[in-house]
Amino acid sequence: MGRLFGVVAAVLVVGFVGCAPTEETAVLEPLETEEVGEAIDAALTTDYDIQAKSSVEIIGSSLPTDFPRDVPLYNTSSIINYGPATADRRFVELSIPAQPNSVQRRYDAQIEAAGWQPGDEGQFVRQGRTIVVTYRQGTPGTWVRIEYPT
Repeated sequence: MGRLFGVVAAVLVVGFVGCAPTEETAVLEPLETEEVGEAIDAALTTDYDIQAKSSVEIIGSSLPTDFPRDVPLYNTSSIINYGPATADRRFVELSIPAQPNSVQRRYDAQIEAAGWQPGDEGQFVRQGRTIVVTYRQGTPGTWVRIEYPT
């Protein structure tokens, strides 16, 4: 068996070596060259990218103690940010894993069901207090910002 293996191995080696081109048989053909233009992304620029701005916002995972307890939270939301909005207002930002249109319809209805009356452009009023709720596309889903008086 070992002798048979040796013979087979020798035949394979001779076959491979015999197929290798020699200096006499090797034909050097020039490679074709193709001219190409600029890279596809050569014209791209970062001039219009939104730049991060520093702020006094605080990342957190629990509600601030001054958040109005009569403002309902969206059921599947996570608190991603909170902090001062203006001198007399603060904000809480929620992340919700759903599309903005769906979130806005459902959450606005939830706020109204809690006794808040809708006002202009995302405002809700209850007992002389006004909250402002804004929605924007987040990563992923929707980010909801709730501004409330301090």
